[in-house]
Amino acid sequence: MAKYDHTFQLQTKIPVGEASQVTNSEEVRKEHPFYYRLILKPNDIGFISAINIYNDDEWHVGIGLHRSFSAPPFSENDCQLLKLLYPHFSRALRIHREFHRLKTHQQSLHEALSRFMIGLLIIGPDGRVTYQNPVAETLMSRHAGLRLINGKPRAHFADEDHRLQALIKSMLHSDSRNPDSPAQALGVHHPNREMNMNIMISPLKSSDAPHAQHPGSVALYLSDPDSALNLPANALQSLYKMTPKESSVAISLANGLSPSQISEQHGVSVDTVRSHLKNIYSKMGVNKQQDVIRVLLSSAQVS
Repeated sequence: MAKYDHTFQLQTKIPVGEASQVTNSEEVRKEHPFYYRLILKPNDIGFISAINIYNDDEWHVGIGLHRSFSAPPFSENDCQLLKLLYPHFSRALRIHREFHRLKTHQQSLHEALSRFMIGLLIIGPDGRVTYQNPVAETLMSRHAGLRLINGKPRAHFADEDHRLQALIKSMLHSDSRNPDSPAQALGVHHPNREMNMNIMISPLKSSDAPHAQHPGSVALYLSDPDSALNLPANALQSLYKMTPKESSVAISLANGLSPSQISEQHGVSVDTVRSHLKNIYSKMGVNKQQDVIRVLLSSAQVS
């Protein structure tokens, strides 16, 4: 709408930080009668004084003061008073702009971590979890070898928990700024299953993750060889432009199901599954089922 706003067009030409009267209704009535009839006259706007706060490729922010037809025009002194407010408006908007940028950046990182294809816990300096992605939450709900108690990761068996806590404490007190600090691995066992959950523990620099508050945080990467492959369907839809049904078929295939088993699981015909597979091959640039499995497994390991 701004390109049809005569006052806005005049305001954009004012240098940032400068203030002046930009609109006189009598002049506008002659030169821009449409704007005068629709905007100024119905709203009793006789004069407008304006100041530019920001005017760059990202933002245009300005302030306009209105006076009625019966009021006098803005004087030079009035404009100078408005100009005195510029540093305060500029500072407030700059703070708002920075918070908006940081919030947007954090939301983007949070979304990226939510699509992480293995479990991720970030442990803060106090030993409590400051972030867990959906895969980690799912793994811990299915494997009782690791759980959160009062916000802290705890292994089911005492000897494994003792080692886990010692490794986390060691990482928290190590020089997390050293990129050569080695990662440590640990297996925690399920009370009723033979297969353990694998945990990789690594120190984090504060810049490595949005929920790591400062140096001293660590990351726990979780994987359960006995669980189904934890591939987020929305990640496949985003990466390969798959439909929800195609992504579901691809994940089932990666988890070892045959086309006939997939058809039973999803309540569709085998021909429908094969049709989905053809689309999956085309979108992933592969030619057979084994290639789909190989690509998805390698994607999960890289992530």
